[in-house]
Amino acid sequence: MRKLLQTQCPAVSFGLLWVLVLCTACSDASYSSPRGYELHKPVQRELGKSLNEISGLFFVPGEDALLAISDSKRTIFRIDLRTQKLSDKVKNFYEQADFEDIVQVGSTIYVLVSNGSIVEVPQGADSVNVYNANIGGKNDFETLYYEPQAKGLVMLCKSCEADKGNGIRTAYLFSLEDRQFATEPYYSISSEQVKKTARNDDADFKPSAAAIHPLDGRLYILASAGQLLVIADRRGNVEEVYRLNPDDHPQAEGIAFAPNGAMYISNEGKYGAATLKMYSYKKTVRMRAAKN
Repeated sequence: MRKLLQTQCPAVSFGLLWVLVLCTACSDASYSSPRGYELHKPVQRELGKSLNEISGLFFVPGEDALLAISDSKRTIFRIDLRTQKLSDKVKNFYEQADFEDIVQVGSTIYVLVSNGSIVEVPQGADSVNVYNANIGGKNDFETLYYEPQAKGLVMLCKSCEADKGNGIRTAYLFSLEDRQFATEPYYSISSEQVKKTARNDDADFKPSAAAIHPLDGRLYILASAGQLLVIADRRGNVEEVYRLNPDDHPQAEGIAFAPNGAMYISNEGKYGAATLKMYSYKKTVRMRAAKN
């Protein structure tokens, strides 16, 4: 195993780390946070070269670990959050590259390719299954998440031919019951609603990752290019929008939640080392119950 996660400061400098957190809080006063989080107080770890192009995250329940995928690496990685080490979970699983997101349902792993294909990687299997969405046109996807209500995987357009000129980002459902894509879009998100909620006519909404919050039941969507965190209901109705500090999130490409609500956001190494940010979650009185 390789040593993967390094704290931003040496372990002996706990006092210095605390000072850095306080300074960050002072400088980021203009960036607000979703209820239960303090986005100006991340716990940061640097990621190794293998994950410099990290593009997707998934929290594995019961293991205190994350699965990760990198754009050009044909390997599924496992990040042990207790030992802070990286290991190869599955190597050379598929010949194509440009991997964008990852989800595990039961013992099966699903990896999203940027063209909208989903690669199914069964545990212990010698081969994979590939499912192609028959959407048509030139399409770019970076977002895949599991929706238990629909018993399927949802992939969200970053840029799709059918969405051009319509001011929307369309979501498509892949059923895990019959291993088929639905013939109609699952929902769409209004880019204008994102701008209106953000109070910013220039807000750039190109989804780069998404996950359902395990406690409040809402959908959290990253938009890396616009450095946004968009919170919507599970049919794409925008409820809240937050700006992400570009110093903390220069290229946010992955999001995952632990069962206790802790939020993990990964950033590609755009200007330096790739990073993994963790935000603790504090339950609030107005927390809604998740509907699975």
